[in-house]
This record gives sequence, structure tokens and C-alpha cells, in this order.
Amino acid sequence: MRIPWLAIGLFVSLALNLFLIGAAAGVIALGLRMARENGAAGALMAATHDLPQPDRRDFRQMLASERAAAAPDAQRSRTFRAAAWSALAEPKPDVAAIKSGLEESRRIDIGVRTRVEQRIVDYVAGMSPASRAIFAAGMRKALTPSGEPVPAPTSTTPAANAAARP
Repeated sequence: MRIPWLAIGLFVSLALNLFLIGAAAGVIALGLRMARENGAAGALMAATHDLPQPDRRDFRQMLASERAAAAPDAQRSRTFRAAAWSALAEPKPDVAAIKSGLEESRRIDIGVRTRVEQRIVDYVAGMSPASRAIFAAGMRKALTPSGEPVPAPTSTTPAANAAARP
């Protein structure tokens, strides 16, 4: 008994469709994973990648709460920036007011960054020495441009710097 060509064609079509659906799902999953790992706080997420699980989870929860606390200031900054850039479209733009709006936006951004960085330093300083070393190495790696060697750890304490001098 011969299998009709139509049945063979349907089977090949089904196999090809299943393969394409699986490939698309894989691409979507990979894209979502990459977006999650390289989001707004990409360097911080990369720096915590090698931390032991309780430290990683707790750090990321702390970072999420800091992000939520900073959201109103970030929105104010965006509002100042949008208003300033929009003012350029006016027939006679007030250049001083535009520059002032952009300056206020930068001031807010710097304040948010300062608060978040201070919170991170305080939090990481309370971790175990091993976890602090892992986090510091992760930050050095995350902040090093691609293709460049990761810099060796350095100390910013005056005593350590003096001891390193010949």
C-alpha cells in the first residue's frame, strides 16, 4: 500500500511548522532573558550574578525598593526635561528657562543616583567579605568596556595606597 503524496506533504508541513514555532519560542525566551539581565540596572544585575542566592535575592529586592522610592523623582526629572526640550519649538524660546529646566532635571538625576549609590554601598558593606569581593569583581567586570581586560582590584583607602607605594 502506497502512502498518498498529500499525507507526506501534510506530515512534512506539520514537522516544519513545529520546528519554526519552537525556534520562535526560543528566540523570544532568549530575548526576554537578555532584556531582564541587561535592563536599566544592567551593571548591578550583572554584578550580583555570581553572588550566593540569598545575597543575590536580597540585594535585588533592596534595589527594587530603591527604584520604587526614586520613581517620583525620576518622573519629576523627565517632566522638567520634556518641558525644556518642548520649549524649543516656541516661536521665541526662552533659552535661559530651557537651560534652567535641563539643569534642574540633571540636579534631580544626580540626587537620585547619589541616594541609590549610597544605599548600595551601605547594603553591600554589610555583606560577608566573600560576597563583597564577588560584588566588587562583578562591578569591575560590568563597568569595563567589552574587549578590554578587567582591571585588578584597587583600594581607595589611604593606608592601603601608602602601603602599596615603594
